Amino acid sequence: MTTRVTEVYEQVRSDILAARLAPGERLKVNPLCERFGVSLSVVREALTRLTEQRLVRSVPQLGFTVATLDRASLIDLTEVRVQLETLALRWAIERADLDWETSVVAALYKLGRTPMYTEGPEPQVSEEWSDAHTALHAALAVGCASPLLIELRRGLYDASEIYRRWAKPTGEEDRDVHGEHTAIVNAAIARDSATAVSLLEEHIRRTTEILLRREPPGEDAEAS
Repeated sequence: MTTRVTEVYEQVRSDILAARLAPGERLKVNPLCERFGVSLSVVREALTRLTEQRLVRSVPQLGFTVATLDRASLIDLTEVRVQLETLALRWAIERADLDWETSVVAALYKLGRTPMYTEGPEPQVSEEWSDAHTALHAALAVGCASPLLIELRRGLYDASEIYRRWAKPTGEEDRDVHGEHTAIVNAAIARDSATAVSLLEEHIRRTTEILLRREPPGEDAEAS
């Protein structure tokens, strides 16, 4: 992608993942052109790229909209994501060096030192924690040394992140998220591939199970 396309892509992506753009919300090309001071072709290319990443939908007669949420898609997404995430981790454990171990441990430390929830009457998962969480999972995968696998993994991670950012909490979750991450990292840097992969799969699936108990906004009532 060109520099300008990349800038638009990254900003709209950030707005979607940070819940500044709602599921199903229309993405009007002309206002985006004015906002970023770029041409129609730049905005369309950026939105097309986001469509490939499953963050945006291209709807006939309507143009581009933020992806909507539904349970069937989340289940399908999880199955594919488990395969790619665990493959990337398996390859990383086989191929990566000490620098990878160091980066993973550093990412875990930063995540553990970042407050998970915002302060206030209705606490929400903080954007800083979400960014640190994204960085840890990316650090685990990057050691696979496959640019294509890294790109595909990132797209699926982003698509699943929409559900976590937007789903309404039920107050029923009881899990030690940092403990789960720590166990994955410990197994990974110990080069225990079987344990690390098993823990990562369990971590991803448990998150999905929790999200399926929530009510994602933008989902049709018939799908509930």
